[in-house]
Amino acid sequence: MAATDSWNDPERCPFCGEALASPGAGFVDHTAEHPECEAKFETWRDRVGGDLRGGWSG
Repeated sequence: MAATDSWNDPERCPFCGEALASPGAGFVDHTAEHPECEAKFETWRDRVGGDLRGGWSG
């Protein structure tokens, strides 16, 4: 599965496509163990943070 195919699947990392242990906390654990996914997430969050009224709380 390509990473772009996983953006609508909460059971997979949207950046690498790897299966997550669980949605939410599983993603947090995954990014802690995969610095490349954490960096991509931080870039994504920086880009969309200003698009959300009241900022990004995640």
